[in-house]
Amino acid sequence: MKLFRCIGALLALLLCFGPASAREVKLTADTMQYDSASGHFTAADNVKIVREGVTATARKAEGNMNGGELNLIGDVHIFGVWEDEKVDIKGQILTGYLEEPRGVSFKGTVQGFWGSRQVDAEDLSTRGDTFSVAKLRRFVDSAEGFSFSCNSIEGKLKGGEIVEFTAVGAFRFVSSPKRGTPTEIRGDRAVYSKARGSLVVNGNVSAVQDGRSLRSDSLVYFPAQNRIEATGKPQLIFKIGEGSPKK
Repeated sequence: MKLFRCIGALLALLLCFGPASAREVKLTADTMQYDSASGHFTAADNVKIVREGVTATARKAEGNMNGGELNLIGDVHIFGVWEDEKVDIKGQILTGYLEEPRGVSFKGTVQGFWGSRQVDAEDLSTRGDTFSVAKLRRFVDSAEGFSFSCNSIEGKLKGGEIVEFTAVGAFRFVSSPKRGTPTEIRGDRAVYSKARGSLVVNGNVSAVQDGRSLRSDSLVYFPAQNRIEATGKPQLIFKIGEGSPKK
């Protein structure tokens, strides 16, 4: 399973409207003002930015071509084809940070899809090799067979892929692999590490797998093996007649 790789891909998609050279981006609008001395510009009505097969539209835009920030404001809509997959994502404010550390943020009920993935969050941001998501109501990758949600998440990226993160508040992860046993995990806090190949969940932990329920103070989930290890007074619950729990 390419666990959590696709959120990194979404952030990379948003970056194509942030730190880019002027020759790579086409900006049009019904009205536009530009100060060649300072590089500051404003645009309004039918604002459109096109880059690499993807289009972003908004009510207005403002920023500075010589550095600083580029803002698309009001009913921002990103659509088109990116890396051979259809994209359609909406939000309210898209900000590109044009100076180091470069990055982008998308705020205001960010909802949409690209390829087999769907996202519903309040704020998606990346700066340099770090990223954060606020109020991640739902992220789904139907092709990879997993979904998760949490109140907030912060982590690090490498090559467009998440290498680690910490998720806080109402964490819920559901894995539905094409082959193997479905798994649902809930907890107060989760820490993912690609290097260790694990997801550590703490606080009011519950898990359901193969018809059995598990409660504990903490657990470790290994996505590659779809395996759970529980610690901290674990309690396994299963129906009479299913046989003894597997060891």
